[in-house]
Amino acid sequence: MISRIQKSVFYTLLVFVMSSLLAKTSEMVQFSPAELHLIQTLSSQHYSNHPDASNHISGNRRAIAFGKALFFDTRLSGDNTVSCSTCHSPAMDWANHDKITSLRPAHLASRHVPSLWGVKYNRWYFWDGRSDSLWSQALKPIENIAEMAGSRTQVAKLIINTKKYRNEYEALFGAIPTLLLETKLPAMAHPVAVNKQAMVNQAWLRLDAKQRLEINRLFSNIGKSIASFEETLISKDSPFDKFARNLLANKKTGNQQNTFLSSAAQRGLKLFIGKAGCINCHFGPNFSDGEFHHSFLEPITLKNDLGRFAGISQLQKDPFNGHSRFSDLSNSEQHNKLDYIYQNVAFRGQFKTPSLRNVAKTYPYMHTGEFKTLNEVMDYYNTISKRRNPNEHQEVLLKSLKLSKQEIGDLVEFLRSLNNK
Repeated sequence: MISRIQKSVFYTLLVFVMSSLLAKTSEMVQFSPAELHLIQTLSSQHYSNHPDASNHISGNRRAIAFGKALFFDTRLSGDNTVSCSTCHSPAMDWANHDKITSLRPAHLASRHVPSLWGVKYNRWYFWDGRSDSLWSQALKPIENIAEMAGSRTQVAKLIINTKKYRNEYEALFGAIPTLLLETKLPAMAHPVAVNKQAMVNQAWLRLDAKQRLEINRLFSNIGKSIASFEETLISKDSPFDKFARNLLANKKTGNQQNTFLSSAAQRGLKLFIGKAGCINCHFGPNFSDGEFHHSFLEPITLKNDLGRFAGISQLQKDPFNGHSRFSDLSNSEQHNKLDYIYQNVAFRGQFKTPSLRNVAKTYPYMHTGEFKTLNEVMDYYNTISKRRNPNEHQEVLLKSLKLSKQEIGDLVEFLRSLNNK
């Protein structure tokens, strides 16, 4: 039999232990003034609302609705089975959970599908940066034989022959030129150098220069419409954002209580902006520097994926880039970021820093899609120096984190706090 005294001692100890555990879980992490400043720079409050100067319908409500309809329309694909949303699924946070999405088994994609959260704020598009605007990026999957496998003439015919689409298009861009309305457009025609699509290229060359120009203009406007919708995909109200707003309010009131993040997530945040150095590449409200780094990962379907090095060449030749006649940049704005890019052997194998918004829900990770969990990503970065090849360019920023198991757990807990819901 247990005496009353023993029971009393037992319950006292139990209360003490539970109180200690509760105190530990609700432990408040202290941040220095410098750390508080860094935290505020990551908050969604610092997102800008500037429209894309190269897209004159950026932010236009009618364009957003039109672009949304196009985003989900499978008729933009060659066989009417694939839309933008097939790879960028809203159910998967505008991404895809496959390592590599195989839409056309005969023509495998080479990289993992990135999420569209915060895509408006990218400086460059695609993992290799081969587009310099969201609207020019939106055009390429339509004609990519490994993706939608459609063509710009097919898109033009869809707009012309679909009453609702034609009305919306002309309300935004003006009347479709008579030249296009009176031309019997081929179902599949666009400029391409791939041998298996030689007939598509020949059909394009049979059109005269004025016809090709007007088709390209219409096609670019479709990209601008889709981009207008994609610009609205912004994550602004994660637990972290609430935490950051509360910190700012506390700074003004002197009250330091903040329960929007667990103690583990707060410790992870402290690591993110400090010891782990994640903020060196993942900074600003979109948690990305928008630039390119070498992560020492092996290509998946390409024998030698050159990344940014090849992307620059493709961007400079792109007929829909910021210097093209289809860009809405004014003459004074023509001297833009395109004027300052160049190829360098050091860019081989570099890929764009992705946003971390909703990162816990947009698995798998990296441009190769080879990591299924955030813990796997952290384990990789924890020992990344082992992947270095002394005969290749040395990425300065990416070094082994050398974090403990608990620190990795805290960092992952913080990353989970970037989920919007």
